[in-house]
Amino acid sequence: VTFSIQAIDNSGMARSKTTENIDIDITKPDVAVSYDNNDADSGKYYKANRTATIKITERNFDPADVNITLKNTDGVIPKLSGWTTTMGTGNKDNTVHTATLTYSADGDYTFDISFVDMAGWDNTPVSYSGNNPQEFTIDKTLPVINVAYDNNAVANGKYFNATRTATVTITEHNFDPTRVNVTINTARGGVAPSVS
Repeated sequence: VTFSIQAIDNSGMARSKTTENIDIDITKPDVAVSYDNNDADSGKYYKANRTATIKITERNFDPADVNITLKNTDGVIPKLSGWTTTMGTGNKDNTVHTATLTYSADGDYTFDISFVDMAGWDNTPVSYSGNNPQEFTIDKTLPVINVAYDNNAVANGKYFNATRTATVTITEHNFDPTRVNVTINTARGGVAPSVS
């Protein structure tokens, strides 16, 4: 809003004109976050990259006023892309500012976002679309399985005259013992050993 003031006294003397610009913003900003990969395993585990698209609908936008809290147990934090703006119509309250975050490193992530516009309005409750928008795990690393034996005194290529114990070691950040399959085949009526 622009207005001007001019004062003229009874003798016709005019004071200088003053012009002021005032921005009026009574609309709270909207924040929406959506994800492109929602193919989770066991609730919140993803084996491929995941990209979050952040859209802030606000006329009076300053990227410095976006507050993102992002943590990863493995330390690698994705970088926010640059903001792009799609100008709105009318009073420009529907102007949309967009940025993305691509989660490409392994880790357990937590995410939160808030925004305060230049008029001091906090955003309305964040609108999330997609599974596990604020807490999830990226795991693109295959498990490593190692089998070691305590008795390697073999005769004739495959015969052992004493008990033999196999120790199975699985190196995996997101380990679930119910998802380990051990298959033991025996010949000549032998009894398969049990797995501890």
